[in-house]
Amino acid sequence: MGDGMFAGRLGSGDTAATLDALALELRALRESNGVSYREIAARITRRREQDGTPPATARVAHSTVSDVFRLGRARINADLVVEIVLALGVDEEDARGWRERCIRAMSTLRQSPDAAGIDPAPVSGTRPLRSSAGTITLVLAGAVLLNATGEFLNPLIGNVLFLDMIGTAIAAILLGPWWAALAGVIFLIVELLKGDVGHALFAVTMVTSGLIWGYGVQRFELGRTLPRFLGLSAVVAVATTLIAVPVTVFYFGGTAGRGIDGFIAWATTAGADVWAALGASNLTISLVDKILTGAVAFFAAPYVSRVLDERPDAVGSRNL
Repeated sequence: MGDGMFAGRLGSGDTAATLDALALELRALRESNGVSYREIAARITRRREQDGTPPATARVAHSTVSDVFRLGRARINADLVVEIVLALGVDEEDARGWRERCIRAMSTLRQSPDAAGIDPAPVSGTRPLRSSAGTITLVLAGAVLLNATGEFLNPLIGNVLFLDMIGTAIAAILLGPWWAALAGVIFLIVELLKGDVGHALFAVTMVTSGLIWGYGVQRFELGRTLPRFLGLSAVVAVATTLIAVPVTVFYFGGTAGRGIDGFIAWATTAGADVWAALGASNLTISLVDKILTGAVAFFAAPYVSRVLDERPDAVGSRNL
């Protein structure tokens, strides 16, 4: 089926009852044409200039265009949708149909008693990234680098927090649980190659965190709002504590080698059990660390997604 036939079929029907359905059809139309958001924006700009709009006001940012494709919207710019579908090869008549459907969908949304409670878009701003080999490689490399950077910076602020899973959280949002877990596996292998068994054992927490964040976002939609994702990050904190405390007790003899060692020593001297002292301190710090990590990942992931989606090989690339 040619691009023109596909574009006409999408634009002529009355199948989009919601703005999400419209966004999904727009995505399918864009992918069928193999056009990036940046190219769509350039085509819209050229068309406006040809219609007599001054260049200074004709330009539209590619981020503005990509935002139209986002799920979870409560409103949409119908005029911009028309410009987008025209840029993607839809004819004038079908473009008017897109405008009418946008207006109808927004009208239905306003009349819905649940309209005020609509959740914002998923954290990534789109569905998970297309799994091209290049995209996966870039995200995993970036995740490992971010995690390593956090480990490097942590001693500079007193070695209290961890800051070593921001990359894992972003990978979980963009690629899903198993690719995020792989970022942790890579870290684990590197530590083993360095002969550092202790840090390799702690790297198991990265694998676990990637799975929890990934499944939480993909299966339970806990990435749709910041509060949900921070709640998911709190679950990650509990899970990592359940792994880290036994490793610390059995492998490191109850000494974490971190800024919390002073508190643990004081608590045990005061009669507290080492498990209780270590567990309470680790959980408290882990909650702060993972919630901070979750907040950074929540806001960083949409930006990373847009940047990767604009790569020349991002459209029409071979899926794994």
